[in-house]
Amino acid sequence: MMILRIPLCLLALGPLAFGAGLPTSGPVGDAGSPFQDKLLVIDLDDIGFDMLAEARTPNLDFLRDNGRFYTSFMTATICSPTRAMFNTGAYPSHPDLLLGSLVPAGSFFQMPTSPLVPLATLVANHGYSTAKVGKWHLSGVFFRDHPQNCGWQTYEGSMSNVGDYLDYSKNVNGTSSDKVGIYLTTDETDDAINRVVAGVNLISLSYHSAHQPIHVPPASLFQPRPLNHRRDLVAAMVEACDTELGRLLSVALPLGYTVIVFVDNGTDHVVGGEKGRITEGGIINPMWAYGPGVEPGVDDSRVAVYDLYPTIANLFGIEAGKGSGFPLRGPDSESFIQSLRGTPVHRRFTYVDRFALFTNPRSNPINWRRVVRGDGFKYSDALGPAVPPVLWDYEANPTEDDNLFDRPLSADARAFTALVRGVLDEL
Repeated sequence: MMILRIPLCLLALGPLAFGAGLPTSGPVGDAGSPFQDKLLVIDLDDIGFDMLAEARTPNLDFLRDNGRFYTSFMTATICSPTRAMFNTGAYPSHPDLLLGSLVPAGSFFQMPTSPLVPLATLVANHGYSTAKVGKWHLSGVFFRDHPQNCGWQTYEGSMSNVGDYLDYSKNVNGTSSDKVGIYLTTDETDDAINRVVAGVNLISLSYHSAHQPIHVPPASLFQPRPLNHRRDLVAAMVEACDTELGRLLSVALPLGYTVIVFVDNGTDHVVGGEKGRITEGGIINPMWAYGPGVEPGVDDSRVAVYDLYPTIANLFGIEAGKGSGFPLRGPDSESFIQSLRGTPVHRRFTYVDRFALFTNPRSNPINWRRVVRGDGFKYSDALGPAVPPVLWDYEANPTEDDNLFDRPLSADARAFTALVRGVLDEL
């Protein structure tokens, strides 16, 4: 049973805090309350289901218990491909994207701005305002105009990973300066609040937290307790991020914003998480939705991060995704707007892949890792010599150490294998 806990920010901020005056059930997130052309999309870094079970997150708990909570949401194993899929609605290996790995800070690689139409460009071209806040990680840091070239009319944030949450470089609309003494998570929240107050239609906030460097956050943002291990520190960072999230929501929700929150990949492997792995803990991560246009409930719809592209476009009345007649608007994506409104979607599979940066996996497939996940089964292959394909029953074998191809397949497994072959033949 899910138990609603009182948000920490409610205790700290009193009547202005998130949740104050809002019912814990009923019309706040009801589909009967129409979307108001105000959407706040938030992604969290390196916080899988396992870490959420350990960290104190009352505000995320509120979204889970009173909004729509997705339990089968697929991302990439690492963050840059996840961010690219959100912005383009395409698989990492799509010929016009080709972003299957991390983009280093000193890289000359930039996520292509054409011919695929970036989500923010699409929304802005239809007369809506857009703003990006926080981590970008889709170009080298010296390409300071890249977020705005992708349709975000304003950008404020530290573009790549940082070495210190209290001392970092910040880019504001193409101009960089050093930021010292203001906790990064707090600064990102402040910037997002400013965009909310300005009434921007589509705001994307990418928190750096809880990505490395692992540290003790400001004492005002988490409940004091012994932090004896690195995983304890990460849990404190997650709690601090949740506290600041509550501060943001306390402003956004009364102004009519619908909120979508998702996690970009699993918990960092350096603290025992599954980031970088194709296991469930690496690619299946939580997503929350709350506010006008959203029907509360727990939803196991099989959706992926690229499906946010047409879903968000549809919320703004814009056609996109497979079957829309616009092949450059989210070519590999399918809208799940009906799921937000209370009707789960039933997809046969979700797909993700990973390959080396600067390579086209079709011409150099040796590092091309492909994953297809469907009803109960997950298939993976790593194209290259002596790397056999693997088929898991992820429900019966959650440790994913039993390759079903090692013995005769059941009828269901054979049917799924046939589906996989059809999917991969189309790539």
